Amino acid sequence: MSKTRTRRPTLGANPLDTYVAATQARRRVAPPATAPPRPKKIRATFHLRADLFEEVRDCVVALSGPPHRLTLAAMAEDALQERLTKLRKTANKGKPFPKRVGQLRGGRPIGS
Repeated sequence: MSKTRTRRPTLGANPLDTYVAATQARRRVAPPATAPPRPKKIRATFHLRADLFEEVRDCVVALSGPPHRLTLAAMAEDALQERLTKLRKTANKGKPFPKRVGQLRGGRPIGS
């Protein structure tokens, strides 16, 4: 009598099945972290002295790479936040300014 030997597949029909299954299992173990929602942003338009703006642009280009990754919007936002914090302390006893009732007046400043 002869024994019939059956061949046992080691990797299955597709050798990549084992790799794909292992990769998917790793992904299920560590779900991606959810980022906090970004604050709403608006577009602001205003005029600056040309020489000041050129110097700011030079600074942003010089610091745009690692580790700073500075952008023009980030620099403007940081500068406005810093100035607002100082004005709260010096002109409003550290408290937030009262909400405005109307819109800012546009147009040419008085006396210019």
